[in-house]
Amino acid sequence: MSDGSTDVLIVGGGPVGLSTALFLARKGIRPILVERRPRLSTIPRATGLHARTVEIFRTVGLEPAVQEAGMKIVGPGAELDLVRAGRATPLVMLGAQSLADLHKSFVMEAHDVAYDTFTPSWPIWCGQDHYEPLLHDAAVEAGAEIRFQNELVGLTQDEDGVTATVNDNGTTRTIRARYVVAADGVKSPVRNMLQIGDRSNGVAGNFVSIIFRAKVDLPDTAPRFTLIYLMNQLAQGLLLFIEPGRWMFGVNYYPERGQSPADFTPERCVELARIAAGDPELEVEVESAQPWDARHMVADAYQAGRVFLAGDACHAHPPAGGFGVNAGIQDAHNLAWKLADVLQGHADESLLDSYEAERRPVGAATADQAWMLFRTRGQLADEDKAAYRDFVIVTMGYRYTSNAIVGAPADTELLPRELTFTGQPGSRAPHGWVDQNGARVSTIDVLTEGWTLATAPGDDAWLAAAEAVSAETGLPIRALTAGPDGDLADDGSWLASCGVGPGGALLVRPDGIVAWRSAGPVDDQAQTLTAALATILRGA
Repeated sequence: MSDGSTDVLIVGGGPVGLSTALFLARKGIRPILVERRPRLSTIPRATGLHARTVEIFRTVGLEPAVQEAGMKIVGPGAELDLVRAGRATPLVMLGAQSLADLHKSFVMEAHDVAYDTFTPSWPIWCGQDHYEPLLHDAAVEAGAEIRFQNELVGLTQDEDGVTATVNDNGTTRTIRARYVVAADGVKSPVRNMLQIGDRSNGVAGNFVSIIFRAKVDLPDTAPRFTLIYLMNQLAQGLLLFIEPGRWMFGVNYYPERGQSPADFTPERCVELARIAAGDPELEVEVESAQPWDARHMVADAYQAGRVFLAGDACHAHPPAGGFGVNAGIQDAHNLAWKLADVLQGHADESLLDSYEAERRPVGAATADQAWMLFRTRGQLADEDKAAYRDFVIVTMGYRYTSNAIVGAPADTELLPRELTFTGQPGSRAPHGWVDQNGARVSTIDVLTEGWTLATAPGDDAWLAAAEAVSAETGLPIRALTAGPDGDLADDGSWLASCGVGPGGALLVRPDGIVAWRSAGPVDDQAQTLTAALATILRGA
């Protein structure tokens, strides 16, 4: 039975698939998303949302709702009133035997990042079960169609599109799509159908995550934390504070010793929760016990014809660094505007080649960083120190090189050693506070509404060039002046921080990445801008 057609079919209704649906719908594309589960997740996985991910949510209006649903991640010893009230959590990992022995604990990791110097958004500790509904509702409101209990069982491609066969709660249907985005998890059936291989370091450990509720009263003098590595001979693993009264205990099991997830009976899970708390009489409500592997994997390709992989379908990480869902949402953000520009006739299909060129190196580097951190528990060997990068650089400071970037230096380092935002093509445009129509806004808010050309006040030639190129190509380009008395009013420091001097201009893509810049004047602004966009959008 045929069930219609769509420009983009999304397979998988987790955070990455839902984000893809939302980003596409906000660009005017009405995707169909199919998900084999009957409902959204009730499990608080993928809890840590890094600042770049929160920035992306900010650009689609979701940051306030996610902030309300979760907790602000702060530095050690910071904002203790919010921490004690359950509205913030410190980015600290302790080593301890149990919650009752915190007075004997020691700090294994602690991070205090001055986020306000480079982003308007702070990271948020929020369970997937809280932010998935926000993504779902926003995607539907924007025009996406989401179908639960719809499992993809077949996929064929031809020159013009993809035909998907779907089991719709017992009824077989077909959906015709121009493109498919597979966000269907680490065991991705779509990746297997496409016979895409992978590079893997293997499995670093087998775990069962016990989600439980218990009222644990910590004295005001107890050290505050988000994670505890439990060094207890009765139970070892990672204990995460999810939200007030709710915990996750990731416990190792060893198949080579004959152990399996079946050993984690409800009674055993209660016993382990009490060991973690250090209270043999603690009242415990076990919500679930889910097995998982700390697996490393990078797909050999992110694209096969008209099908694209995103999230865990193309990269899997051990949990160190909390990179997983963040990298997947950034995949979706990178891909969605490119699909929209192609489908709306603003770009040739060659633009889509830049998705793999940009995101696969980042995905591989992210997976490798997570593997190194997980295996070393933060105690880096000398041979690892040169390769190590701070988690903020991994999640925000990466640099792209592709046909969708013009002017990136030949020696561009994928993950630089220092976190700097200088307006270099291929990097995220610098954040700065400016005045727009009487309101104080971040440049991040302004530069992600579409294609944007920024120049200094008085450089009318660039404004005229943007208007002419828009009229000729049909590509909407907003031209804004930045500086004293500009559309984005400041003292001129923001444009200077982008490496743009008098007579220059900065071109920013819809995902906030610098696509091209001119540090100073050129002979023919319209011709220069046309040539840059032709390279990016047409592969010319």
